[in-house]
Amino acid sequence: MKLLVPAFLFLALGYLATAEVLPPPFQKCSNFFLKNQPPTGPLGNQYMEICQKRDPAAGYEFATLYDTNLRIPIYSAYEFQSKGSCSRNTPWYIEPQLDDPTKGPEMNTQGTVTKPPRGDNQALNDDYDGSGYHRGHLVPVYHRNAKQCIDATFTLTNAAPQYPKFNSGAWRVAEATVAKKLDTDCLNRGFKAYIITGVVPGNNPPIKGRVNIPDYFWSTYCCVDNNNVPKLSGAFYGKNDITNKVTTTTVANLNAWLGFSVFGNNC
Repeated sequence: MKLLVPAFLFLALGYLATAEVLPPPFQKCSNFFLKNQPPTGPLGNQYMEICQKRDPAAGYEFATLYDTNLRIPIYSAYEFQSKGSCSRNTPWYIEPQLDDPTKGPEMNTQGTVTKPPRGDNQALNDDYDGSGYHRGHLVPVYHRNAKQCIDATFTLTNAAPQYPKFNSGAWRVAEATVAKKLDTDCLNRGFKAYIITGVVPGNNPPIKGRVNIPDYFWSTYCCVDNNNVPKLSGAFYGKNDITNKVTTTTVANLNAWLGFSVFGNNC
């Protein structure tokens, strides 16, 4: 398989911390990674580790590595919860603390930050409006089974510009296929599954001069027993364009393609 991503993209940890954007390695939400081990991450103060929280009374929902220069997530990590059926009537949130360190740790509506530097370090709804691209979830609604959990996926730090036909077509089918497989062959056996979904940043002009359009979306899963012994795993990726095609592969092949180990050689 041809290596499409520079191997130096993921080399070392070194992130700027503010509010609930935390120092490495995702200290308050490392439980969303297999054996509490995130992928080796890129070096630079533009990368933020976010322990995602929507409801102040609830715990963290998932973890995201976010690039504040490109204004897209590099990946989001979560534990699969079973296929959900909740409605999608929530607004899209931002992370106020990325632009204003005095704000609280929970995602909130765009109006929470009312003046500059709003949007300096993250995408806004205005960027997507009229862009021709969907706000493509990394942690998808289809993999959450409670309204609170679904609401938490609607943060722009969990979304990247995704070609509409691809998002609603082959990518959605692949997400549904994985959900069904993990429900049947993992959760129903009393096991648990970890998923990491990410993007390969692109080189095309960013939307509205601000938000990077990824070249590829990718996703990988690992089902483990109560002793963290892998029982089931797989991966898929697709080019973010009109071709509307997803390629299924193994975790090992995805690691080789990306140039780093997604599950830290644990799956």
